[in-house]
Amino acid sequence: MLDLTSTFTYTVIPKLSLHAYLKASTINSSDRQLLAGPASVFMNNNFITHSAIDNVCLGDKFDLPLGVDASVKVDYKPVKKLADTHGFISKVHHENVRHEIHVKNLKSTDVIVYIYDQVPLSSDETIKIKVIQPDLRIREQSTNCTVLLNDDNNIEWKCVLAAHGECRLPLEYSMEWPNDKRIEFKQT
Repeated sequence: MLDLTSTFTYTVIPKLSLHAYLKASTINSSDRQLLAGPASVFMNNNFITHSAIDNVCLGDKFDLPLGVDASVKVDYKPVKKLADTHGFISKVHHENVRHEIHVKNLKSTDVIVYIYDQVPLSSDETIKIKVIQPDLRIREQSTNCTVLLNDDNNIEWKCVLAAHGECRLPLEYSMEWPNDKRIEFKQT
């Protein structure tokens, strides 16, 4: 039995699941190397879950997925699309897509939540995609929330939700393509 200190974060991908997944990031501060295998996780002398770890050397950091935590609620508001066609000679199809993610902390302590949402990525230069909201030029969206477009072309918010706090995260982007082209979305 080892007593290790952890940092807890939540991951939310509302397009795939309306659950918040808890993860413990821990440093092996013990005097033993941890061998790969099953692990039983306890917090405050209460059993939390069964998990598994890989080999962990002294001083190495490792993550333990702890499953769904129902005390962080997620709501994914429906997509609103507005489509029209512009131009007289070379017609261009234009579509705006907007939705909102709402995350609420029901705990009596602050929590850190990472929220991810997908923005389409075009493989054709005649198809233009522009993120309208959030404004990616401003990393700090508020005092407790930052946003960036990561390498996988996903919007990534990091929010520190106060006890019984909540946040609303709007996402809006526009797509523009020649009217003679047909576009197809593939999720990867």
